[in-house]
Amino acid sequence: MHGRALLACLVALLALPAAASAEEKLLTLYSPAILTQPYAHDTHHVQLRANGVEAPAEPGYVTGVQEQVLVDSKDPDARPLNNARFMIHHFLFFANGRVDQAPGSCWGRSGFITGRGEEHPEGQFGRFTSPEIRARYGITNRTARGDAPDWRLTAMVMNHVKRPKRVFVRLRIWYTTEPREPLSPVVVGNCNHLGNGMAYDVPGDGGPNSEFVDQSTWTVPAGLRGRIIGGASHQHGGGKYHTLASVTCDRPIFRAETYHAPPDHIYNTIRPILHEPGPIANGTFRTAQGIPITPGEVLHRRAVHDNANLHVAAMGFWVLLVAQDPTVEACGPMPADLREITRPRRFDRTPNHALRVPQLSPPRASAFRAFTGAPLMVDDANFRRGRITSRVGEPITWRFQGSLPHTVTVANGPVGFSSIYWGQNTGTYSFTPKRRGTYRLTCLVHPTRMGQTLVVK
Repeated sequence: MHGRALLACLVALLALPAAASAEEKLLTLYSPAILTQPYAHDTHHVQLRANGVEAPAEPGYVTGVQEQVLVDSKDPDARPLNNARFMIHHFLFFANGRVDQAPGSCWGRSGFITGRGEEHPEGQFGRFTSPEIRARYGITNRTARGDAPDWRLTAMVMNHVKRPKRVFVRLRIWYTTEPREPLSPVVVGNCNHLGNGMAYDVPGDGGPNSEFVDQSTWTVPAGLRGRIIGGASHQHGGGKYHTLASVTCDRPIFRAETYHAPPDHIYNTIRPILHEPGPIANGTFRTAQGIPITPGEVLHRRAVHDNANLHVAAMGFWVLLVAQDPTVEACGPMPADLREITRPRRFDRTPNHALRVPQLSPPRASAFRAFTGAPLMVDDANFRRGRITSRVGEPITWRFQGSLPHTVTVANGPVGFSSIYWGQNTGTYSFTPKRRGTYRLTCLVHPTRMGQTLVVK
């Protein structure tokens, strides 16, 4: 279960000592209605107006997040929709044009505020946030003009019921108009993956106990001198663990474990299986003293995945909460109070590496046709054709057309590969198979309606 982005762990980072503010308010905000389609996990881009209903009406600071859930009404007592019916791939909230954004993030100055990934099955974060930290720090929600910015929401929702459903995203945040010390969420990963939403494919061709590693370095940019108050790993797709270290200072910072669901968890029992089950938690740390970083310091991250089975649209990146501090010196002492804060009570150390994600919509029984070299069409009806043969080393291209977004993704087969995981309705995608075998393809957005089988000889 993917993600791109996973990020709601940011909330868990806010727990440092200070005095609480009487002016802080708990705001309940709602997105406009989102129409989800049956048995689909599609992406919705929603504008949120700064009207006090969809986004804060006054400029100020987001000091913490209590809840990010899906509901079917704007009744404040409405219960969040059950994961057995609707699962959250991710929510991402951005404040357009807000100030106090630190440089160096893979997401640039996108205005990123907070979010939720599949590694937070309940969407409840209040227990991670203390009044003390909220009185000291906050993510600035103000434009250069001094007003409150409009927000935008990216929501990927997985509808596990056989009918359309109108839903709302409910966000509860602590908010204040009083001054706070600005915090900046900084995304640290392989920025080359940005065009695919930070996703990459784990081929799964390494044999028993093999591993796939996605790694990159990040150089602290000029203008960023301060302390990392907390860090959240976002890793899925057969994830094992994710490390962060300072190359310049020759020291480790944190090893984030990936916590998978026990066998009886809804992530492993829900049917139909729309995609690979994701983790129920990723390692997250916090520190009141802060980890010092200075311009030019090089950090290294290393995301380790299982490679005995394929994992398409996997991810591995960090979100670091950074507070500016001009007094920090290069390679200053590591904090004594750094600790993990998101270890679940029950979990499995390893994912189900032998899981075979089904092709939920096998193509109609018909004769296989040899690939001619012309692009294979993907439209709003299906893959055309349904059953294809090709040869090892022969490049294959799919062309997207129609009004809805679709993907070309391996459900199961010798090697994993996928086009852009949220789908596209124009352009092309190409892959050159290097291993023989049967590739059962699906559309990640419409897995119960679209399928294609490719036999490579």
